[in-house]
Amino acid sequence: MTVQIDGTDVMAIAEGLAWAGTIVAMLIIGLLVYLMVRPPRRRHETRVQEPEAIENEELLRLLERMEQRLTVLERAVSDDSDDRVLERAEGPETRRVT
Repeated sequence: MTVQIDGTDVMAIAEGLAWAGTIVAMLIIGLLVYLMVRPPRRRHETRVQEPEAIENEELLRLLERMEQRLTVLERAVSDDSDDRVLERAEGPETRRVT
């Protein structure tokens, strides 16, 4: 049994190997890119709850600042005007206490 291979057969085999190598290289590069950009598998529970906790802290700070301003305003009103303005106003017991 004799096997005869000429130049065109060798070039066809080389071309087929080049195509197969290109496809394998593209698959490997795609896998590497996917592994680099995929999100982490484990997500910490604190990350999910952090924005809500931060918003609550900011809201409490805002309320505290508003109460400070209200206290200053009450002092300013009591110094400049009659006591009847304060009698009509609601007392501090009706305000929100944190």
